[in-house]
Amino acid sequence: MISMDDVDKKIISFLQEDGRTSLSEIGRKLGLSHVSVRKRLKNLCESLVNVSADLNAEQLDLRIAIVSAEVETHERLRELIDIFSKCPRTVFVTTTTGAYNVMTIMVAEDADTLNAILEVCSIRAQKGIRRSEAVIGEAPVVPKYLPIKIVPNKEMEIAPCGVNCGKCLRYKNQKCLGCPATKYYRGPL
Repeated sequence: MISMDDVDKKIISFLQEDGRTSLSEIGRKLGLSHVSVRKRLKNLCESLVNVSADLNAEQLDLRIAIVSAEVETHERLRELIDIFSKCPRTVFVTTTTGAYNVMTIMVAEDADTLNAILEVCSIRAQKGIRRSEAVIGEAPVVPKYLPIKIVPNKEMEIAPCGVNCGKCLRYKNQKCLGCPATKYYRGPL
């Protein structure tokens, strides 16, 4: 198990408040040199901390869907986790206990696209699903910033979930913006 001392916790807290805080500024607040802060942060990043650029879901006016599903087999569950870990619309995947054994949180730019995702390319639309449930919401209040994957080179023909947006009826009828990983994508991400 990884342990953090009080100085590590303060460094993390400063970066969570503003990820652009300089190491010199953190060092000044803690009475340490920037070299000492950098060494501590390097150690934290090797095992516990990930520095990333998350996006403001409220400013992007995103909608979310929390999708829980019961996957038939453990093998298929692992396959679906692998598939949806590559999906740019997925911000969270976890295994669960109880009525369902997997939960995902997905984002979309509008209600039509969210509905299309739920019906065509979410985990609930995949083979091997016994049953599922979806909860739809507005952009989250907390956290305001989400780890939304940006795909700069939209060259894929087939989305990570296996759907070809160019052949999708919802996409053709302007009821979905398409997958942000594909050449068909028409949205802002």
